[in-house]
Amino acid sequence: MRILLTGPGGFLGSALAHHWAGGGHELSLLARPSSRLERLADLPASARVVRASTPNEIAAVVRDAMPNAIVHTACSYGRKGESALDVMDANMRLGIALLQGVLDRDSLKDEPSTLFMNTGTVLEPGVSLYALSKTQFSAWGAALAASTPQRLKFIDIRLQQMYGPGDDGSKFITHVIEACRQNVPRLALTKGEQLRDFIHIDDVVQAYDSILEKRDQFATSDAIDVGSGDAISMRSFVEMAKQLACAETVLDFGAVQYRANEAMLCVADTTRLRSLGWNPTVPLADGLRRLINLGR
Repeated sequence: MRILLTGPGGFLGSALAHHWAGGGHELSLLARPSSRLERLADLPASARVVRASTPNEIAAVVRDAMPNAIVHTACSYGRKGESALDVMDANMRLGIALLQGVLDRDSLKDEPSTLFMNTGTVLEPGVSLYALSKTQFSAWGAALAASTPQRLKFIDIRLQQMYGPGDDGSKFITHVIEACRQNVPRLALTKGEQLRDFIHIDDVVQAYDSILEKRDQFATSDAIDVGSGDAISMRSFVEMAKQLACAETVLDFGAVQYRANEAMLCVADTTRLRSLGWNPTVPLADGLRRLINLGR
């Protein structure tokens, strides 16, 4: 299958790139000129990296690659000082340029519609600019697929709290693991009452693969939850990490205020995902233990 993958230098994108390159798919990896791709150093030469930044360049990449599927993982969380325009550009403009490339390309007779697998969000739009822009793009993709079903099939993947080796150090899970591994004296936290669904990167990759393989079971505009299906409190998660690391770190719950519009419950309904033949294989305690042991 011809797959165009965005965000190949990121945590999820690089994991998918390695998995699908190993599966013999024809991969085109779309990256911005400034993107760092160290995670892709050992990919086979058959995986083609294409750099583009403007909407016209991005649409041209789609037309040239003629993908059977576009898997969109690129995003901006806004955690590194990005402006509102930067966040919108990464989370909306890039995706819409990809969709425009699909709609503009010459279609062959009897060719099936192009599959667009979008990595969405489970957060409400009011939580952050990231959540707002991701939600808005999901609506754009669904609307365009509904109006051009002969050209486009859009699946919004509502991904829960992903974790695993090699993730960005700015993310909460990595921050907690590093603090416990290094046995820092004190870790400032919220009360930790939020319930979250944690899913290991290995299980996420298998979920994406299942969705790709069973794409014919989805409607023209569709959505699916990806998570473990179980939620625990953030407090329990942090306490588990501390225990597994044998740390003496003081967990200062309540030292940090909840952010505005904090989501208190995020958990996937995995009924549909399991019907595709997928099941999670990495229990949370095992996944955390692997992460902690990596640094020893």
